[in-house]
Amino acid sequence: MKAGKIIHQFMAAYNERNVEKFVSFMHPEFESYLFDSKDVLCSGIGDARKVYEKRFSENKSLFVTTLQRIINDNVVVESQFIEGFDSGKTIHAIAIFELKEDKVKRASFVRREVKPDRNPM
Repeated sequence: MKAGKIIHQFMAAYNERNVEKFVSFMHPEFESYLFDSKDVLCSGIGDARKVYEKRFSENKSLFVTTLQRIINDNVVVESQFIEGFDSGKTIHAIAIFELKEDKVKRASFVRREVKPDRNPM
């Protein structure tokens, strides 16, 4: 399957807040971290399941819109607008996904909170 299609389905599962469907796109060695600080957000599918169960249950209006997608072989870079993020924040994110064996192995994020008067769209 093509990398862009996989990420499209991955983000659709995120928007559905369907944890099991979402983690089904993850490679067994999945890891996620913040690009700037290299802080690990989650490591492994079990850890990811816990993190996203919490995020999805606490953020009922969570929704990501892909503004732009760039694909280079097994790497997909997206500019994303995320509404209803932790505590109702709006986030502009750059997401970098690396795929291995048609699964998301690594996800790194550059996230900035969007102030009400600075919508990136």
